[in-house]
Amino acid sequence: MITIEEVDGKAGWREFEAVSDLVYQGDPHRLPDESIDLRRVLIAPPSSVAATRITKAFLARENGIAVGRVVAIHDLSFTEYTGESIGFFGFYEAVDDHDVARALLDAAAQWLSARGLATISGPFGPSMFYSAGIVVDETPALPLVGMPHNPHYYAAHFEKWGLMAVKDFYSYLFDDPCIIYNDPKYARHMQIFEKIKARSEVTFRSMKYRTLRRDARIVRDLYNKTFVNFWGFSPLSYTELFELLKMMLPVIDRRLTLLAELDGKPVGFLMGIPDVNQAAAKAAHLKSRWARDLVTLWHVKRPGRTEVIDGVRVDMLFVDPDCPDRAVSSLLIMEMSVRMRDLGFTRVEAAPVLDDSPWMRGSVLTRTKLAPHRTYRIFSRELT
Repeated sequence: MITIEEVDGKAGWREFEAVSDLVYQGDPHRLPDESIDLRRVLIAPPSSVAATRITKAFLARENGIAVGRVVAIHDLSFTEYTGESIGFFGFYEAVDDHDVARALLDAAAQWLSARGLATISGPFGPSMFYSAGIVVDETPALPLVGMPHNPHYYAAHFEKWGLMAVKDFYSYLFDDPCIIYNDPKYARHMQIFEKIKARSEVTFRSMKYRTLRRDARIVRDLYNKTFVNFWGFSPLSYTELFELLKMMLPVIDRRLTLLAELDGKPVGFLMGIPDVNQAAAKAAHLKSRWARDLVTLWHVKRPGRTEVIDGVRVDMLFVDPDCPDRAVSSLLIMEMSVRMRDLGFTRVEAAPVLDDSPWMRGSVLTRTKLAPHRTYRIFSRELT
């Protein structure tokens, strides 16, 4: 007997989080804590965010036990900007039972339909800017920091309910330091980089903690200008970006946040995020959340941290389309590679890369002839 109820109150949210413990029991790559701060994003978001994103969380119970969860999401700013009648779902977790999946997705669809929306799409957590899709390849692996991790049967849950794949995106892995830094091709790239850099008037600086608010506005403006024609885009608010940066502050390495400037004007941005999940995996056996956080941060900040954290996720590459210097994206990538090398990182994973993103695949990844390391997928279905 499967029942659906809306999540409400502290006890309800505790059960919402606890569903993961049931779903991932026995998964050696599962991390015990949510990958995102549910309080800041879902339970009590900033008022400016709450005014533009309405959500409703549901729990599925079987014989009184919580066996699944989902969140229905009406992004008012997306609807207003695109004019498209699309609602979203996210934070999906469920045991391998199609009846549970159907009950959860029915609940989300009915709530979105009642708000006048004609399509359901997802999963998003809670938007494209945070986390999107599910992993659809079945190669077991530790999740990349900030990217989805899920049982392989989720795709079957979605497809049996009637959702269809609408967008794939990928991660690309460089995990051999000899290839990254010692290959003759890399040396040639560095020679070209030095020549271009010598001729270019572009300069680089890291984001600064004392000017984080100003830098967040710079990054927000660049993001909104760069991605305006990309799939799933809606303008990013300053509040949302600043909240995400605050969540990431404990693990960000300021030296891997690159702002490119031309004549004193910001023209590009690229971020490298140390793969803190490698450190979190070392602390996963501890019972206390406080102890897990403390041990994770110790590994992140301690000298010799690359003995545990050898990888970096490269994300958020964007360049002002009106910038007259067309080499900015290549300069950012090569500058980042130099900084990662100097900091001792030997593994790089670029994600997410949309399957129709020529600005990254065409300029960097196709030249390496790498196959995607992980594949993520977003689904959609018309509501009736």
